[in-house]
Amino acid sequence: MRYFFNSIRTFSYWRYALFSVVGVERVLVFLGSVYLLLEMLDFFGMYTRDKYSSYSLFVVLGFSVVASVLTKLPASRVFYKIPKKDLAFEVCIGDLLESSAPNIVISTNTTFDTDIGNGLINPDSVQGKFTAKFFGGNTEELDEQINASLEGEEFEEISSRKGKTRRYPMGTVAKVSAHGKAFYLVAMSELNADGNASTSIKDIDLALERLWEAIAVKGELGDVATAIIGTGRGRLSIPRKKVVEHIAQSFADEVNKNSFSSKLSIFVFPPDAERFNVNLFEIRDYLVQSLHA
Repeated sequence: MRYFFNSIRTFSYWRYALFSVVGVERVLVFLGSVYLLLEMLDFFGMYTRDKYSSYSLFVVLGFSVVASVLTKLPASRVFYKIPKKDLAFEVCIGDLLESSAPNIVISTNTTFDTDIGNGLINPDSVQGKFTAKFFGGNTEELDEQINASLEGEEFEEISSRKGKTRRYPMGTVAKVSAHGKAFYLVAMSELNADGNASTSIKDIDLALERLWEAIAVKGELGDVATAIIGTGRGRLSIPRKKVVEHIAQSFADEVNKNSFSSKLSIFVFPPDAERFNVNLFEIRDYLVQSLHA
């Protein structure tokens, strides 16, 4: 509800709902519909033109504007199913860790550091909250599962930094299990000597490609949920809408090659939705118009 009221107070919402080509088109559609209805009523003598008020034009225009806006009220989630395909996308304002999906993606760094105490992992990050919620902050248990999953993966030894010393290729995936769910920790950022993470859109695309391949091999058929990876502590500078587009298209491309899931849910952290004016209607329109699968 807070997101709803915050959204309707933003210019970005009104620019999209009313002051846009699509918004004007909707107003004209309602105007045309009301005009047609009035013409029919006049033709059948039910409400003739001599009964019109001098304010009728403003009433009809006001009704059309209100009706148009009501069709584009702020929403906390949008859904799109690709026609003639068993493939659907959902974009939500909410907490990824509350998702009911059996397969959940957690972005991490190429060294798979998990220690919150040494400052490498922020307790307020998705990974930090994931560790607290599903492992009770017990990083030893989490590390055991990560190490078991990464056995046989290529890595290089590094020493000039705090934390773990094995660095894996971008896109390496470790599967861990907790509370009946499967979590896929995907390496999509590098930590520098000071423990700051960074990534690029090229890294994101590579990580996504390897992520879907890993889920297809290691996971079970089922829905997948992810956050908008790279835009927080990964310091990716492109708009969140663009990252959603990359995630959705990458998922669709892989499903076309290997049908491992029929639904992807992408979660937007609520404060981010407010801070960065994330417009779910714009995102859905992109999926409808531009996603090729």
